[in-house]
Amino acid sequence: MGWLGRANKKLLFAIVIVVAAVGILMGTSLKGALSYYVTVDELKAKGGAEYGDRVRVGGKVVTGTIVKDSANNLSFAIYHSDVANTLPVRYKGIVPDIFGDDKDVIVEGRWNTDGSFYATNLISQHPPEFVVSEANATPHPMINR
Repeated sequence: MGWLGRANKKLLFAIVIVVAAVGILMGTSLKGALSYYVTVDELKAKGGAEYGDRVRVGGKVVTGTIVKDSANNLSFAIYHSDVANTLPVRYKGIVPDIFGDDKDVIVEGRWNTDGSFYATNLISQHPPEFVVSEANATPHPMINR
């Protein structure tokens, strides 16, 4: 059993090290991607506990609140369930094409003591594309083949 047993132990040890390293790398790289967001209502329910912390907040853009100035600073307000409970958002950066009034968004940044949320990332969620078809409608040539 001499060298063959030692070779198997070395191989098993190397496999364990590689699997552990891959697991650690996956865990650290997915940590940011798997972070969830809180709603406007949940953020405000925490009071000032989240001030200054990096957080993701999801909500719907309040219609008529989008303002973009000459320096490309964007400001708007979002809400979750009650339009009266809004969160003012300040953002400067690339604005997604589908961003607009009454759209679902996720903003990532910091909530400031002045009550405004200063976002560094803006994600506009795409609405569902499912539409109820009519009973006698002609099917689309690229769908239902």
